[in-house]
Amino acid sequence: MRNITFLVVGLAAGTFVGTVLNGSDLIASSAHSGHQMGSAPYDTLSDDRKNIWPADLPAPTIALDLQPDPASGHNLFVTLDGFEMTPEDVNKAVEPGTGHGHLFINGENVGRLYAPMRHLVNLPKGEVTVHMYLGGNDHKVWVVDGEPLFVEETFVIE
Repeated sequence: MRNITFLVVGLAAGTFVGTVLNGSDLIASSAHSGHQMGSAPYDTLSDDRKNIWPADLPAPTIALDLQPDPASGHNLFVTLDGFEMTPEDVNKAVEPGTGHGHLFINGENVGRLYAPMRHLVNLPKGEVTVHMYLGGNDHKVWVVDGEPLFVEETFVIE
């Protein structure tokens, strides 16, 4: 358990340092990330980029909530039921019901999500679309009955 705590603290510190070094702009350019969400991001998803959800496991549910942070920016809260985020297993063997999220803001890749909360800075005013898909330890999209496991919500930033 102690190692997991150090991992989570290290990931948070790395995110903070990366944000500071990137001019305090957490939203990464799609030119740097190589991933961008379009209007139909999964239409061309090849079979070799999919993890098929086991039929004997109920499909997980995902919900997003974006709240202003009292100090700066916004806090994104992710509620998952039936899925466990396992940052300690990234790039290891795929285990059913586990993995991490891949987060996009207005179609641009923000990065991986290893915990159910993320602080976001410099969100544009107006409508902001938050999209997150669930990936296995190998980063492939989890798919249930042919449909990718994702959530997408649009929030209004004042």
